Amino acid sequence: MSFSDRYHSLNSAQKQAVDTIEGPVMVVAGPGTGKTELLSVRVANILSKTDTLPENILCLTFTESGQAAMRERLVGIIGKDAYKVAIHTFHSFGSEVMSHNREYFYRNALFEPADDIKQYEILRGIFEELEFSNPLSSMMNGEYTHLSDAKRVISELKRSSALTSDELLAVIQQSEASLDAIERILMPILSERVGKSTGAALHDALDEIRDHALTTESLYQVRPLAHVITDSLEAMLEETETIHPTKPISAWKSSWLERSDQKTLVFKDRKRLTKLKALSFIYYEYLSRMEKASLFDYDDMIMQVVHAVEVHDDLKFNLQEKYLYIMVDEFQDTNLAQLRILHNLTDNPVNEGNPNILVVGDDDQAVYGFQGADISNILNFSESYPARKLIVLTDNYRSGASILEASRAVITQGTDRLEERIPELDKKLAAKKPEAGSVAVWETPSIDGERFEIVRRINEKIQKGADPSSIAVLARRHADIQSLLPFFNHAGIAVRYEREESVLDTAPIRALEQVARVVLALEEGNHALVNILLPELLTHPAWKLKAKDIWRLSLDAYTNRQQWMEVMATTPQFAPILEWLVTRAKDAAVLNLEPMIDSLIGKSADEKSESPLFSYFFSPDALEADPARYIEYLGALRAIRAKLREYKPGETLNLRAFVEFIELHRRLEIGISLNRYSLASDVPAVQLLTAHKSKGLEFDTVFVFNSVDSVWGQSARSMSRSISYPENLPLAPTGNTADERLRLFYVAMTRAKNELIITHAGANDTDKQTLPADFLLNVEAPRLETTEQSRQETLETAELAWYEPLVETTPELKQLLAPQIEKFKLSATSLNSFLDVSRGGPQHFLLNNLLHFPQTKPAPASYGTAVHWTLQQAHTHVAATKTPKPLEDSLHDFETALAKERLSESDFQHYLLQGSQHIPQFFESSVLPMSVTQKAEVTFSHQDVRVGDARITGSLDMIDVDKEDKTLVVTDYKTGHPSLAWDKGDDGTKLKLHKYKQQLVFYKILAESSAEYGNYTVTRGQLAFIEPTKGGESIVLSLDLSAEDVERTKRLIEAVWKRIATLSLPDTSGYSPDYKGVLAFEQDLIDDLA
Repeated sequence: MSFSDRYHSLNSAQKQAVDTIEGPVMVVAGPGTGKTELLSVRVANILSKTDTLPENILCLTFTESGQAAMRERLVGIIGKDAYKVAIHTFHSFGSEVMSHNREYFYRNALFEPADDIKQYEILRGIFEELEFSNPLSSMMNGEYTHLSDAKRVISELKRSSALTSDELLAVIQQSEASLDAIERILMPILSERVGKSTGAALHDALDEIRDHALTTESLYQVRPLAHVITDSLEAMLEETETIHPTKPISAWKSSWLERSDQKTLVFKDRKRLTKLKALSFIYYEYLSRMEKASLFDYDDMIMQVVHAVEVHDDLKFNLQEKYLYIMVDEFQDTNLAQLRILHNLTDNPVNEGNPNILVVGDDDQAVYGFQGADISNILNFSESYPARKLIVLTDNYRSGASILEASRAVITQGTDRLEERIPELDKKLAAKKPEAGSVAVWETPSIDGERFEIVRRINEKIQKGADPSSIAVLARRHADIQSLLPFFNHAGIAVRYEREESVLDTAPIRALEQVARVVLALEEGNHALVNILLPELLTHPAWKLKAKDIWRLSLDAYTNRQQWMEVMATTPQFAPILEWLVTRAKDAAVLNLEPMIDSLIGKSADEKSESPLFSYFFSPDALEADPARYIEYLGALRAIRAKLREYKPGETLNLRAFVEFIELHRRLEIGISLNRYSLASDVPAVQLLTAHKSKGLEFDTVFVFNSVDSVWGQSARSMSRSISYPENLPLAPTGNTADERLRLFYVAMTRAKNELIITHAGANDTDKQTLPADFLLNVEAPRLETTEQSRQETLETAELAWYEPLVETTPELKQLLAPQIEKFKLSATSLNSFLDVSRGGPQHFLLNNLLHFPQTKPAPASYGTAVHWTLQQAHTHVAATKTPKPLEDSLHDFETALAKERLSESDFQHYLLQGSQHIPQFFESSVLPMSVTQKAEVTFSHQDVRVGDARITGSLDMIDVDKEDKTLVVTDYKTGHPSLAWDKGDDGTKLKLHKYKQQLVFYKILAESSAEYGNYTVTRGQLAFIEPTKGGESIVLSLDLSAEDVERTKRLIEAVWKRIATLSLPDTSGYSPDYKGVLAFEQDLIDDLA
């Protein structure tokens, strides 16, 4: 549909939001009111009515799915320009800012990530230095009782508020001063018994409290506590006039105040602020020690962006000039840190307080408090922008009228809603669907019966022709969803469910741990321990041993008073296993950790031998037999290797470190999680989701499972915390208040289009009586009590509940890889991997680029990483300081980077010497002088760059930007042997240069198709070889990028993408494994595309 058609299909409120393109606008958009369409059409309208370029519009949302949905709609309106509009999640926007402005983040560039264990160790060191009188110094069973909460609060402060320790302390001191002032006014009144005169006295006191509040200003976008208390008092006093003259006062007093140790009445926030002030010192020390150790954690990213923008005026002004129009979806879910980013993007004096920012949100759907979201951001938007235009969307295109009525009956029981704040606001949704839909509330005698009944009814619907994908079962907790899986499996119903699993509990990691312990005991000569560990090890099916053989081994060892090892050495079926274990023990004495892991559970470097664990878990036969299990195990191995690379940065790890790593994670209860999908999104399957995950989705039929008060209502337990926040810092996880749970249930209800079924049981899994959620009493809907199950059904249900472990149908590999393919972006490296038939071609691509089989990084690749990092730092130094980086500093960078690669000592010394010779020679040759016009390590991973249907990405080593001529020169650094010409060399050299050439052409396409450089032309590509020729000459090999090369590479990209998207990987066994074979394969792919 054209822009005109899309615009005319909007309702009047949507058109008003689309047409109001200047100044601040707040759109209150309830569920199903078409906000995504509104945002997309508004972007098109801005481009139509102004001279704004697509890249000058910034759209921010909270999920990658929301980002993709907005982009998809925009493509349908404005075509390929949609890919140049900056549509980001807040996280990807932060990454984009850092990637393209590295000079402002230069100081922390060499920092390493600190894993959970390192963070714990640093915090424990701080706690050990606390004085006994510190309120956070208490211990129990050898552990500091506040340490885990302190770690959690520090993470929340950085991620959700971006407050430094000094900024936090300033907020605390301001809050304490306000409590001093307000307690002096209030306590003489409230210390007495609440009576008829109390309300009048509080009315008189309110003026003085207001005066104090007016003298306090927001610090770092944190709302002053005095303002929060004043608003709460005003709301309470209004209730004394409309509800009851004294009850609201008593309730307010109970909620806000408590008796101190001295029996005086004080604000509850006093105690919270005292602990938070003690925490601010720990926070300061933590930041200082992390910096001293050159470490960062992943919560630092958004904090660094906030402070870089606030400290560097030129960065802030550049971003303000770049993004002329800003739109924020799901504004109710923004946290304080994200609000600070928005404030810095919009506070340009030229705007005179009226920036071009539109926010879309709904306070009734604020459900991401566990990520630090602050509902007050939407409630207080009008205070930040008094001239804002308010637009309300109430036409609902999703749900039937009965569903909307039931949902409103629930949500209006909440407190502190926009409808209460803004008198003229009416958010009642009007159904635009002709069908009313239906709502029912089911009650079953037991929760097992509830599970059985849900699955039975869903099965009936599917048998009558319903699309399984149009049916969803929603619950508050993952445990509830997992309890349904055996029932669906028993009924033969496919489900889609994304869940987190503990990596440490997966079969291959447990087997790897078992083998590691035996090998270490052998290496250390602890034969008694080996004897203890061997029985459990040998029973694993990877060894293919029969039970009777193991029994005989045990009896022989007992009868002959020998250790198991001694008997194994002389027993034919056990001797090869012992020999393999002894060989691994010898390896453990000399190998670093990653090659040692390869030795235990992978293939040898030459791929000529493989471990028994590899054969059992990761062989081609294992993949064919159970693709789902294969991918799950592969993900677990990949995840633990990634975590090990963060463990003890700067140290060389061995197998002992691996076992210590496992033990520490278990002792400290630090999990390593892995997301797992049961089925691809395009496979017909019933959708099982938490209510949080269902946000933004819709289904014909929705079941809300286990809707009992102890889960959703007033009696639900809240997580207790030893360190909590004052009322003006709402950073604690969601679900701790009845209001938050109420909003989450409202979100679940409003996912339904035609049928909403709310289920609850009279008894839980322990036969304890349960009641429906309290807010359901106001829902007018048929109440259905299901009958008792038959004896046979009861037995089946009991069996299913007993076999609780997760079970599910096994889909094909294509279905399992669909979620991976949905997110996949093609890089120059992965393109060449697919095309290189000399190294396996598409099959190698499958294993390494889609399945991501983990493997040790080769030493030359580690050397290349260190050299690239050194060059990147040199470029960034020039950009930040306008001066060349001293050579000795670059060599220090190189040595530091190389040390982080954890090479063997011999490899480290070899490459340290090589780099120390080649890097100075390259710099001194001046074949490629560094300048301020150059940008290093330019990544496009957060931009949606397309070639046809193909999503492409990449990271360019260096680009030289001519802003006047709008041209780019792309440079790719190479650490291998230099080439003097593009058309000379043996077959292997020609193939290498062919791939290099294709890489440069790919980079031209990538840059010219991106939002950042879409109006630039890449005039030249070049390879800069760090290693000199034998004659000592440094080489830069240039390439003019012809239109023919560009067109051919685009065709290749499209052809390869088509094969990847359909997972139709061609058989390349008929091509010769050389340069000619690669060219022939490429041509066949292009011809097949035609």
